[in-house]
Amino acid sequence: MIHGITVILGRELLAMLRSARVLAILMGVAVAAALLVLLKWPSTSITDLDGARGRDVFRWITWAMFTAAILVVPVFPSTLLVREVRRRTLELLLNSPLSRSSIYFGKVLAMLGFVVLLLASTLPAMASGYLMGGLSITEDIIRMYLMMMLICVHLIVIGLLVGTWTRSTESALRWSYGVTFALMVLPWFPDALFPGGDSPLARGMQMLKLISPIPAVLQMLNQNSLSGTGLMETRDAVMTYLNFSAVFLTVGSFVCIRRLSHSLLDQSRSQGYITDDQDGWVQASRRILYLVDPQKRSKGIPPLINPVMVKEFQCRQFGRMHWLLRLVAGCAVLSLLLTLASARGTESRGVEYTGALIIVLQVSLIVLLTPGLAAGMIAGEIEGGSWNLLRATPMGPGRILFGKLTSVLITLALLLCATLPGYAVIMFIKPILKPQVEQVLFCLLASAILSMLISAVTSSFCRATAIATTAAYGILITVFGGTLLVWVNRDAPFGRDLVENVLRLNPMAAALNAIQAEGFTDYNLLPSAWWIAGVSSLLLMVVLFAQTLRLTRPD
Repeated sequence: MIHGITVILGRELLAMLRSARVLAILMGVAVAAALLVLLKWPSTSITDLDGARGRDVFRWITWAMFTAAILVVPVFPSTLLVREVRRRTLELLLNSPLSRSSIYFGKVLAMLGFVVLLLASTLPAMASGYLMGGLSITEDIIRMYLMMMLICVHLIVIGLLVGTWTRSTESALRWSYGVTFALMVLPWFPDALFPGGDSPLARGMQMLKLISPIPAVLQMLNQNSLSGTGLMETRDAVMTYLNFSAVFLTVGSFVCIRRLSHSLLDQSRSQGYITDDQDGWVQASRRILYLVDPQKRSKGIPPLINPVMVKEFQCRQFGRMHWLLRLVAGCAVLSLLLTLASARGTESRGVEYTGALIIVLQVSLIVLLTPGLAAGMIAGEIEGGSWNLLRATPMGPGRILFGKLTSVLITLALLLCATLPGYAVIMFIKPILKPQVEQVLFCLLASAILSMLISAVTSSFCRATAIATTAAYGILITVFGGTLLVWVNRDAPFGRDLVENVLRLNPMAAALNAIQAEGFTDYNLLPSAWWIAGVSSLLLMVVLFAQTLRLTRPD
C-alpha cells in the first residue's frame, strides 16, 4: 500500500507543480503576505516593547492564510477526479494493482504537498512578524500552522467528495465552494442572528457555531469577534473543532474510498417518462398534485420570448420552473428566519447590527452563487462546442447577451427578495430608518448587477468554465472583501480620505454605511458609490458586448 501511495503522490504532485497557475498562486500568496508586513512595519526606529505590533502582523498573516486556503485549496481536489473520469485515466488506475485506499491517500498527500508549499510561501512574512517580538515559535507560529494544515486537509476531503458526485469541472467548483461556505462560514451566522438564550434551539446554534474553524482560529489568536467567539467564548473552540474534524475526515475518507469504483465511470441514468404519454387518470392526478409538473412535455417558445433565455433555463442545472419555484419557497423560508432574526436581534444588539449582518449574509450569497450562474455563460458554450451553433443562428450578439443576462438576473432577483421581510421588520421597529433601508436595497441591487457583469466579462475572455469560475470568484472576493482590508487598517497606516475612496468601490460597504453600521458612520459613500457602480457596470457591459461581437464573427 505504501508503494502505491508513493506512486500516486509522485504522479499527482509533479503534474501539479508543472502548472504555471500553481506558480502564480504561490507567488501571489507570498507577495500578499509581504504586503501585509509592509503595512504594519514600524515607520520609525522605535518599536513597541510589549510585542503588540508583532501579534498584529501575526493575526493578519493568519487570516491571509485562511482566506487563501478557502479560495485556492478546494479548486484542485474537486476538479481532479472529474478530469480523471473525463480523460478515462481513472479507469486505468482502477484496473491497476493499486488499491482504492492507495489511490485516495496518494491524491490526498499530493494535495497536502501543494498545501505545504502554499503555507511555506508565507514563512518569510511570518519570520518578519516574529522579529517584531511578542510571538512564541511553538505556542503561536507552529501551533497556527498546524491548525491551517488541518483546515486544508478538511478542504481537500470536501473537494474529493464533491468530485465523486459531479460530472463537470464547473459543477465541481460550484459545489465545492458551496460546501466550503456551508461548513466554514455559514455556521457562524445563526448564533450571530439569534444571540443568547438558554433554549435548546439557542444552545444548538451555539454548538453549531463551533464546527466552523473561525471560532477556533479567533481563540488561538486571542481575538474577539462580533458573535462572541474568541476571547468572549468560554468553551474550548479549538478542541471542539478538532473533534469535529476527526469525525468528518474519518467518515469522509471512508465514503470517498467506497465511491472510488467503476461505478464512477459508467453510471446508468433513467430514461424517465413524460406525463403526457401516461394514462388519463395519471395526468389528471398530477395536475392536482403538482403546480408545475417537471415531467410534463414543455410547450413551444412564444414569439416574443427570447429563445436564449428559455434555453438557459431549460439547460441549466436547477433552472427549470419547478426548481425556480423551490428556490422561491426556500427564499420564503429564509425571509421568515431573517424576519425573526430582525425582531430578536434588535432587542439585544440594535437595529443597525442586525441590518449589517443581513447585508453581509446577502452579499455573501450573491458572491457565492453568481459565478456559478454567469461564469459559464460564454466559456461553457465555447468549451462544450455549442457556441458555434449560436453563431449559426440569425440572432445577433445583443439578443444572445440579453437572453443570458436575463436568465441570471431573474435568479438573483429571487434571491434578493429573500431579505425584504427582514428589512420590513426593521422599518416597522424603527420607522426613521426607511430611507436608509431603501438605500440598502439599491446597494444590494447594484452588488448583484456588478457581480453578474464581472462574472460574464470573465467568462467572455476564458475558454474553460473552471478557469472562468475561479477567476470570477477571485475578482469578486477582491472587490467585496479586499477593499475592506483597507478599511480595517484605517488610521494605521491608511488615512481617512484613502479609506473613503476605496470603500466607494464596494457596494456592500455603501450598504453598511447606509444602515449606519459600526465603523462606517464616519464616511460619506453615497451617492458616489452608486455612480461608481453604475459607470463600472456600463463599462463592463460595453466590454462584454464588444467581446461577444468578436466571438460571433466568422473565423
